[in-house]
Amino acid sequence: MKTALVIGASRGIGRQIVLTLSENGYQVGVAAKTTDSSDQLPGSIYTVIEETKQKGGIAYPFKCNARNEQDIRSTVQGCISRFGHLDVAIYNAGAITWKPVLETPLKRFELMNEVNIRGAYIMIQEVLPHFLNKKRGRIVLVSPPIYSRFFKGKVPYSVSKVGLSILTMGLSHEIKGTGVTITSLWPTTAIKSHVTDVNNIPDRVLRKPEIFADAVLKIVEEKTDKLNGKCLLDEDYLRSEGMTDFTKYRCDPDHEPPRMMPRVLPDLTVSEEDESLDSKL
Repeated sequence: MKTALVIGASRGIGRQIVLTLSENGYQVGVAAKTTDSSDQLPGSIYTVIEETKQKGGIAYPFKCNARNEQDIRSTVQGCISRFGHLDVAIYNAGAITWKPVLETPLKRFELMNEVNIRGAYIMIQEVLPHFLNKKRGRIVLVSPPIYSRFFKGKVPYSVSKVGLSILTMGLSHEIKGTGVTITSLWPTTAIKSHVTDVNNIPDRVLRKPEIFADAVLKIVEEKTDKLNGKCLLDEDYLRSEGMTDFTKYRCDPDHEPPRMMPRVLPDLTVSEEDESLDSKL
């Protein structure tokens, strides 16, 4: 049976990824810091586990603080030990503050970097030897394609999230041809979540998290390495796989949410792409 680990899985996109993978034959390690549901933070690893089991799925909880190195390493190894192997590792944990530099205290900047890029780095370091030994594995990070407009008004946050995209693009060269791939994925429109509920974002501009989870499923089920190093958008990727009707993902059935991402993204490759710096030293 295929096995996946989702870090950052107590609500929103992470919860839906767990449910979608489970419904498609995966046993899932459900990892997050939140162990108790409340009005302030509805959902926990245990509520997700219960939902999964009610649908006939197999899941196991792991309490994991994404700022704690040992928590992440123990979660990866615990998942491998519990299920006997691991096929997919997804890092969805995230901290967010959309403010300019002068309005973002250093402590908040450090928090975002610890949760967003550092946590993912630790997960990858821990899971990669297992995948390389198996000669197969799929790593998915939640981060955007790289383009200049993304940084505007939220430079501190962008540093931490684009770092993940660099990790995806850079590591892809190190694991090329090994059977292991790494891919980044980002939503094309706003996605309904606890944050959008708290901020009273209207349903007409939101999509259900199912669209993101369906894209994740397609990515991890890809048999070739064509997605290695790619930074994808959920809608655009699903369209490339043949999907044309996205109405089922609307939160408001009468309104198609506006696209928040560019339709054309920059190509970051250069003509010297395959040249080695070592050969010039």
